Amino acid sequence: MKHIEIRDKVLTGSKLAIQRLLDRKKRENACVVVSQNGKVVQVAVTDLQYPTAS
Repeated sequence: MKHIEIRDKVLTGSKLAIQRLLDRKKRENACVVVSQNGKVVQVAVTDLQYPTAS
């Protein structure tokens, strides 16, 4: 397997994991903790704009 193929699989898996996390947090009406301008902040998932899984 070539380096590019492995990289693509890792990126695809990372995106899927983040998508699942955000979907779960949205169902639970929970917040996510992110870094914004170098500061740690809590953001409601409902305030985020992200593509949902189909």
